[in-house]
Amino acid sequence: MPAKTIEAIRGLERDRFRAMVESDGPALDALLAENVSYVHTNGKRETKRQFIDAITAGRRRYRQIEIQSQDVLPAGRDTCLVSGRALIEMESKNGALLFPIAYTAVHVQTEGQWQLLALQATRVALE
Repeated sequence: MPAKTIEAIRGLERDRFRAMVESDGPALDALLAENVSYVHTNGKRETKRQFIDAITAGRRRYRQIEIQSQDVLPAGRDTCLVSGRALIEMESKNGALLFPIAYTAVHVQTEGQWQLLALQATRVALE
């Protein structure tokens, strides 16, 4: 897979995290496949609409997402796997939450556009 594709996937990951922090529903709508499966660190699975609605309605507020590491692995012509770690800062009813995650994301290219098809995240211990 060309280096430009790997850099494009890294850019999509940055764009997704930025859209989550900025509560940018239209950007998330473009970045997520219609049939995305988004599994959070607590095990809750959401559809595209559930995920976007929770963010744009303010029920889930991300303050900051910092990518700590990220490997992009080609898995065929139109699929890339991302294995990464990030530091998440969220706003909750009880104040700010700060926790590191490990995640796996699957991006697929459909009709020339890359989109997130699946994500599963796990909280990891603070080091």
